[in-house]
Amino acid sequence: MPRLLISAVLAAVLVAPTSAAAAPRPAKSQRAAAEAALAPLTVAAGAGRRHWGAVPCHGRITVLARQPLAPGVDPAADAWVTFDSSLGANDLAAPASSYTKCVIAFASRRWPTTASMREDWDMLCTTMTHELGHLLGRPHDSVPGSVMAPIFTDGSSVPPACRAARPARAARPGR
Repeated sequence: MPRLLISAVLAAVLVAPTSAAAAPRPAKSQRAAAEAALAPLTVAAGAGRRHWGAVPCHGRITVLARQPLAPGVDPAADAWVTFDSSLGANDLAAPASSYTKCVIAFASRRWPTTASMREDWDMLCTTMTHELGHLLGRPHDSVPGSVMAPIFTDGSSVPPACRAARPARAARPGR
């Protein structure tokens, strides 16, 4: 199965560029800090890949953390995707195999720190899995408990892969 290559931007630090020439290499201490910040997103992406049994966007996805809401994004959104496709930008009617320039952005108001990502693990991982679903061409659905529901109201949407990957100290629903 192809691997998911994530390049991520965390608070303006480029981590894991897709080519060595893409960005100057940060100092070791900067790299270590950026990798630690990226860890919850990387683990969540792996759980999402296991949930779907597929890798969207030919395995090339940029994950942006701590982002202000983009123009036109629902003010209640915790995350959103953007991509180019054979039918135009962000068109889920296009074949998912045509998606390029895939980006998953996470809102800064929901997850402003790495600690908040770990503490809110179930929601972070479910949201990552949901957004990966969009990049696989899946639209929102209204089935209660579905990971593709537009709003998560309880823990019933948390995929088993997210539960299995939950960090030891992450908050659990009802605790």
